[in-house]
Amino acid sequence: MKWLRSDSYSLPIVLALVLHTGVVLAAFFAVGFGTSERKEPKQPVIVNAKIIDVSDTIIGRREAEQRAAEKRAAALAEKKRKEAAEQARQREVARKALEEKQKQVAQAKRLKEQAAAKQRQEAERKALEQKRIAQEAEKKRLEEQKRIAEQKRQEEVKRVEEQKRREEALVRQAEADRLAEQERKRQEEAARIAAQKKAEQEAARQAAAEEEAKRRAADEAQMVQSMSDLINARVTAAWIRPPSARNGMKTELRIFFLPNGEVMSAQVMRSSGDAIFDRNALNAVYRVQRIEELSDVDSYIFERNFRQVDLIFNPQDLRN
Repeated sequence: MKWLRSDSYSLPIVLALVLHTGVVLAAFFAVGFGTSERKEPKQPVIVNAKIIDVSDTIIGRREAEQRAAEKRAAALAEKKRKEAAEQARQREVARKALEEKQKQVAQAKRLKEQAAAKQRQEAERKALEQKRIAQEAEKKRLEEQKRIAEQKRQEEVKRVEEQKRREEALVRQAEADRLAEQERKRQEEAARIAAQKKAEQEAARQAAAEEEAKRRAADEAQMVQSMSDLINARVTAAWIRPPSARNGMKTELRIFFLPNGEVMSAQVMRSSGDAIFDRNALNAVYRVQRIEELSDVDSYIFERNFRQVDLIFNPQDLRN
C-alpha cells in the first residue's frame, strides 16, 4: 500500500493517533467505572500527552538510514553519470581533435603533394623553356652564319660590280669631259654672242627709255604747267578783290589736294603784307573747292606734283 512505503510519514502518524486514542479511552473508563458517586476532585486531572518523534524510533532510524543510503546511492549514481558524461565529452573532444588533426595532416599532405606537383610542372616547364631557348639560339646561330655568308657573298658581288662600275664610270667620265669641254666652248661662244646682242639691245633699250623719259618729262612738265595755270586761273576767278589791293602785291599759298581734285586745306606760306589780301586769297582757294581735272591725272604724277601745290597769287589787273 502507498501509506506503508518506507519513505512516507503515514505510519508514525497513525501510531501516534492510536496511542492518543488509547490514552483518552483509558481515562474515560477510569472515571466512569471507578466510583458510583461523583466526587469533586480536589485537584483537576491533568492529562500529559507526549508526541513521539518517529525518527527517534527504530523504524524511524531505519527509514532515515535507508533514505540516507538512497541519497548516497543517488549521489554516487549522479557522480558516476556526470563522470561518464565528462568522459564521453572528453572522448568526443578527443575524437574531434583527432579528426581535426587528421584533416590537417591530410590537408598538409594534399598541399605538399600539390606543391610537389607544381614544382615538377615548373621544372618541366623550365626544362622545356630552356630547350626552346637553346633551339632558338642554335637556329639564330645558324641563321646568323647563313646571313654572314650571304652578306660576304653579296659584298663580293658588290665589290666586283662596283669595280666594274668605276671602270665604266672612268670611261664615261672621260667621254663626258670631252663632250663637256666641247659644250663649254660652244656655250662660251653662244654666251659671248648673246652678251654682245644683249648689250646692243640694252643700249637700244636705254636709249629708247631715255628718249621716252625725256618725252614723258616734257609731257609732265607741260601738264604741270598747264594744271598750275588752270589752278591759278580758277583761284583768280574765285578771288574777290579787296579795296586795299595794289599792283605788285602777291601772296605765296600752299594748297593740299586729294586725289579726286578736292581741296583738303590751304595756308599762307608768305604774306603779301596785307592781311585782307591774304585772307581773300585763302577764301578764293576754298571757293574753288575742287579741280575736277586732277582726278584724271596719273597717280604717280599727282603724288609728285599735285598732292601739295605752292601757288604765288599775284593778279595782274591790280591798279597802282
